[in-house]
Amino acid sequence: MTSMFRYVLTIIALVFSALLTEGLARDVVVVDSVNRSPLPGASIFDRQGNSIGISNSKGRTPYIADESYPITVRYLGFKERIVTATNDDTVALQEIVSELPEVVIESRSHKVMHILAYVREYSTLTTYTDTVFLFREKMVDYMLTPDKKSKFKGWSSPRILACKSYYRFSNADGLDSVSDASNHHFSWSDWIGVVPVAEMPPALRGVEYATDTLRGKYSPTEIWIRNSDRVTVNVNVLADTTSRKWVPNLSGFFRRNLDFENFRVRFNYGEVVGDTISPMDLAGYSFNIESRGRGHEMFRFNRVDEPCFVSTYAEVYILDKEYITMIR
Repeated sequence: MTSMFRYVLTIIALVFSALLTEGLARDVVVVDSVNRSPLPGASIFDRQGNSIGISNSKGRTPYIADESYPITVRYLGFKERIVTATNDDTVALQEIVSELPEVVIESRSHKVMHILAYVREYSTLTTYTDTVFLFREKMVDYMLTPDKKSKFKGWSSPRILACKSYYRFSNADGLDSVSDASNHHFSWSDWIGVVPVAEMPPALRGVEYATDTLRGKYSPTEIWIRNSDRVTVNVNVLADTTSRKWVPNLSGFFRRNLDFENFRVRFNYGEVVGDTISPMDLAGYSFNIESRGRGHEMFRFNRVDEPCFVSTYAEVYILDKEYITMIR
């Protein structure tokens, strides 16, 4: 009996090992096509355009089921890639090297920076019975003042200049409908804006190529990558309270203890000179946010007592920058 019992345990262990191996084989690692370094924070979408998740600090994605293929992998600053084969365990993305728009300076005094940008976002609202999917394209601008002493306050959050939206509604019965308008405002994309000047970690100063990881209370909170005059900052906002400085416009939501399940932001800077990054160097940014609700004061959907879950993935591309003169 002892021998038979051990034999059965061995068979069970082998079966579980095979199942685990099969599951891990469907994980994907997202890497740079040139140096094969992992790309943290890459967004993965299934065949229906729904978000599967993002890659971790080692570039590894969440588990991807066979029925999710073909999947789409997006990473700001890189060409998106559609993966059709379920046995591909590595996805190499090609970097897009683009020049920043020329900065025009009209005056040496009272300078305000005006930034024009294009936004592409994918947001989803889910309840126990309904799902709303939003694809939206926007032209936005920012007006950044040189310091807090200025009477003109400007705005660092994106102000919408033009917008096109596509909504898809579905319910538990499988009924779908589409529209270009909705009364339900649940996107996070209007709240993530341009951050002020920030100093690089010591490991990136005075060198041409470097990587540095700053750890938060529970996990890495900032991953800095310097490649010549290009700098990338990947921020896990939930890893440490100090990381909230990258999303200052959402401070009120943190004070109300809104339940964020995932909150990552990625900033791309180009033509960086010196040891600081500033809005003048910003080439674009992207973010992944998952939350339980959006706050009672801002959003109501269906029954008040029914929880809702919101996710937003967005990419912001800087199109133009211009210094202008303030009129006193």
